[in-house]
Amino acid sequence: MLERIPTHIPNLDVILGGGLPANSVVLISGTPGSGKTLLANQIIYANATAERKALFVSTLSEPFSRLIRYTQEFQFFVPEKAGNAVVYEDLSSRLLTGGSETALAHLEKLLQEMQPAFLVVDSIRAVHDLSPNAAAARRDFFRLVGTLTTLPCTALLVGEYHPDEMTRTVEASIADVILHLQHRNQGMLEQRVLKVFKMRASDYLHGEHTFKISSAGLEVFPRFTTPREPIKYTPSLERAATGIPGFDDELFPGGILRGTTTLLAGDPGVGKTVTALHFLLNGAQNNDSGVYISFQEAPSQLARIAENFKFDVESLAKINQLKMLYASPIGLDINEHALKIVAAINAVNARRVVIDSISDLGASAGSNPESFFNYVYALVQWFKDRGITAMLTAEMSDMFANELTLTGRGVSHIADNLLMLRFTEMEGVIHSAITVLAARGSDHSRQVREYLISEEEGPRLGGPLTSAFNLFTMTRRKE
Repeated sequence: MLERIPTHIPNLDVILGGGLPANSVVLISGTPGSGKTLLANQIIYANATAERKALFVSTLSEPFSRLIRYTQEFQFFVPEKAGNAVVYEDLSSRLLTGGSETALAHLEKLLQEMQPAFLVVDSIRAVHDLSPNAAAARRDFFRLVGTLTTLPCTALLVGEYHPDEMTRTVEASIADVILHLQHRNQGMLEQRVLKVFKMRASDYLHGEHTFKISSAGLEVFPRFTTPREPIKYTPSLERAATGIPGFDDELFPGGILRGTTTLLAGDPGVGKTVTALHFLLNGAQNNDSGVYISFQEAPSQLARIAENFKFDVESLAKINQLKMLYASPIGLDINEHALKIVAAINAVNARRVVIDSISDLGASAGSNPESFFNYVYALVQWFKDRGITAMLTAEMSDMFANELTLTGRGVSHIADNLLMLRFTEMEGVIHSAITVLAARGSDHSRQVREYLISEEEGPRLGGPLTSAFNLFTMTRRKE
């Protein structure tokens, strides 16, 4: 079993499969200001002790006085460790006067004398750039690695590299692990991303993972994904009643199949939120705990809407039957928010979940539709594995349109059930219409019905609207 060194950075060890391989060479690469030096500092301050020291070597980066001044602003900084458990050494003068060979020879001497458990070289790129030629750089780096292999030392080599050039450098070839950090703008969101490019003899979580920097240091948010091995479960034949008159005896006989996900798409203001609230709150009143995840309506607004329909949201929350989770879609990190969703569901052991709306969540995902598709697929599968009955609302952009286009690439194919709400004009009067377009593995109505909502009676099914059928034309998928 490969020994691991925990980074103690929230969620990073999950990505690394338990931590960094002990006594490995780790290349921490990235663009300027992406958090490379901070990452290295956070790891050594969490792990270094007076008995297991860390040697922090500066080449041509920041002076130690400046480095320590900024590092001490973070909560992970322990003043007693600076100069004791974490020892600093400046190689800049040797590097400038004697070149890379002289500087690295001095570093090897320090390593033999100190026998540190951890080494940080910041920046290793300066050593490469000041080498007389590529052959000399390769020789010097292999010599350094040769020294490190004789010591119980985990080395963190920090440098500014673009992903394309990094893979061609000798630094990348000698590294056992490569962590790449990037800071980029994605619409209105300033996003920091971490990716594992390489990890010898170890498994890890692939893909891009977002992170943020706060006074506590780095916090990483793993990409939300499905398990590598599918979880085996027996699909439930039970039904989850919505409590909406007409739904549970005409649209979905007996209710929605438990453990399935329903996509509720429709025009703005047609009643999607009211429908989703009734589905969740009727369940909560009958011991089916639930979580309402909103991106438009704050909990106070939703509580006011619910109160109009005689639901007591505060009382349900007090007995742990309900949790309201709100986040603004502006600048939202969907990976960070996924952890909050999981925490909220676990907090009340939820059996029902509403996401209102998936359209807002898609806008937060930025310009990569494939990433959003994978995220929603993983989230829906996570619900399914736990037997959670979910309802996702989605906004339709073309009111009174004759042709239906669902919001979000492929989201309609992820859901088990497709439920559509639309406005229609009949004899000069606007009506709301509802129909079930698909229900995987379940019987359902194929009628277009009027959908009535009032404060006195709440939402309920009305009679058939045969002339409204053309509003729901679309290519049906196989059920």
